[in-house]
Amino acid sequence: MNEMYEMSLSIHEGGILLLLMIFLGSLWQLRQADDLMKYLKKMRIQSPLIMMAIFAPIFTGMVMMAAKHLEFTVANVVMIILSVVLIVFEVKRSKPLKYASIAEEGAFETYKKDATSILVAEMALIIMISIWMYL
Repeated sequence: MNEMYEMSLSIHEGGILLLLMIFLGSLWQLRQADDLMKYLKKMRIQSPLIMMAIFAPIFTGMVMMAAKHLEFTVANVVMIILSVVLIVFEVKRSKPLKYASIAEEGAFETYKKDATSILVAEMALIIMISIWMYL
């Protein structure tokens, strides 16, 4: 049982690092985006991949909780809440891309500003909880 927990912990840490790199790459891509249509094409491919990257640490966290007999500590509850917040943020970030109103004059710039703040908030939350877990 201990081996399963240790393996889940290492996969969990790798998933968190991968998620941070994906968010950083998304931020860089968003800042470089000039053409809305090219950005939309990229996001249609990336959005499901980003959600899969979010769910990888969630799944390994569930495995680790099961290995510890569903012991709810403060850290576990905070990570569950963080997981829900990340999912909500990603939905808020991708939802405007589904509508034609993003093609209106100046709407893409507004989206870029809002999406940048969401990505920065997501990365800050992950970094803060990671620091808390390792101290």
